[in-house]
Amino acid sequence: MRMMHALNINYALDDRTLLNMDQLSIHSGDRIGMVGKNGEGKSLLLEYLLGKTDDQPTVEWYGSVGYFKQLNTDIDEYKEWHHLSGGEITMSKLDEIFQLTPDLLLLDEPSNNLDWQHIEELEKRLTHFSGAILIVSHDRTLLDQVCSKIWELEKGKITSYKGNFSDFEQAKQRKIEQQYAVHDKYVKEKKRLIERMRQKEQQAQGMRKPPARMSNSEWQLHKNKAAGKQKKVERVSKVIEDRIERLEKVDKPFEWDDLKMDYTLSNPIHKKQVLTAKKIQKSLDGNILFQADSLKLRTGSKTALIGSNGSGKTTLIKQLLASGDNIELTNQADIGLFEQELAHLPEDKTILQYVQKNSPLPQHVVRIILGRLRFFEEDVHKKIGVLSGGERVKTALARLLTGDYNVLILDEPTNHLDLEAISALESLIKDYPGTVLFVSHDRRFVNETADHLWILENCTVTSFNGNLTAWQTSLDQPKEVDEEAYDLMALENKLTEIVSRLSLPDQKDDVQQLEQEYQDTLNRIQKLRKQ
Repeated sequence: MRMMHALNINYALDDRTLLNMDQLSIHSGDRIGMVGKNGEGKSLLLEYLLGKTDDQPTVEWYGSVGYFKQLNTDIDEYKEWHHLSGGEITMSKLDEIFQLTPDLLLLDEPSNNLDWQHIEELEKRLTHFSGAILIVSHDRTLLDQVCSKIWELEKGKITSYKGNFSDFEQAKQRKIEQQYAVHDKYVKEKKRLIERMRQKEQQAQGMRKPPARMSNSEWQLHKNKAAGKQKKVERVSKVIEDRIERLEKVDKPFEWDDLKMDYTLSNPIHKKQVLTAKKIQKSLDGNILFQADSLKLRTGSKTALIGSNGSGKTTLIKQLLASGDNIELTNQADIGLFEQELAHLPEDKTILQYVQKNSPLPQHVVRIILGRLRFFEEDVHKKIGVLSGGERVKTALARLLTGDYNVLILDEPTNHLDLEAISALESLIKDYPGTVLFVSHDRRFVNETADHLWILENCTVTSFNGNLTAWQTSLDQPKEVDEEAYDLMALENKLTEIVSRLSLPDQKDDVQQLEQEYQDTLNRIQKLRKQ
């Protein structure tokens, strides 16, 4: 059963066509995730279908619709909730929509501003939702948990893929592999034809010379016959040449992520630890916000600071950067900082001008990094003033990745980035030779990128050496018993019992034996304590 059917979907802005589809349908039971690059028009498509644009589309709806509009960073739009955080506003608006029990949900980036616990709560609500769902999201884990179909919006068209986001990634990878195979076949066929044509050209040239041991008079008689054969060979050579020209050219897939570069630090840190902190804490309104006995930021590590909204992650970073009596930051550290609220970027500068300024890297390396962030060819000459929010984030990140820094601190760097850009940032951070400390609610981004975790929960910061999967696995495993501590406690209890019996020996007790047992037990206790 159809829940929505639209015809002749077309939307243009200036000279650019953003949407161009003959028809589009959503059926009952559909659980669709829509993905696409920044600026492709994902949010626009939802607004267009709902009749919220200047154009009047031909759309039929079959049932009630619940629509979650992507939360704007301008809090003035939500004056009735001015006392709430972005995450609290998101949850309140989602609660209102779910309470209406619509037949179809249209959700535009509902996980923005939510911490992991609330994203998992949203996943559960969507999993148990009985109606149809169309969700725009850059949270790959959410798309994996909820969706059974993926729509990719590219160049105004929707391509539909069966399965969740992981299935979509595999399908895209198969397309790339198929293109490689077709390209290899094209190259081999072209090479074979060129070699065949060369052989025929050499054969034709050989026919112009008299064979060995043939006299001139014999050659004169043979020449006319040879000329006829030569023309036939030349015709075959021309046919082969025509076949080469008619071959459909197949380009080799070009993947920027495969490009490696000489990515070295101009001022590397030679100490084992960039930062150490002991016995730190922060209070808010008389209550402890967080405390930590010991934190170490290892040189070269990729450390993720994770925790729920309002737990104090950003506050902790600011406290560490401010230094203090219990915080030691090496003077070798040159820190590049990315904050959730982007600082003012120079509107009149191009992407390349801004990113390359003061960078120690040569231009070809800067261009490769920009390419890996999907700024291709002439894109790098765009003025910052015309960039979208996602493009501005990528520009700010490129400036840090190419800057004269050896430590990067990134507060929610994946906000506003499309899935392709998030994946590109993952690989760039892995390749980055310096130290990275970052905050993120993107679970897959953390798992793919971090090799160390700082976990802020229950007002305490703890460390874990490993990625997110390893940490979550450790939580599910039963705690191991400390056998040595158990043995020590048992021996100490035994020693207390022996001392009691020696102080008031019974007639049946062998005092000499008890004294020997006392000494043996004491020796074992001392040995364990030394261990």
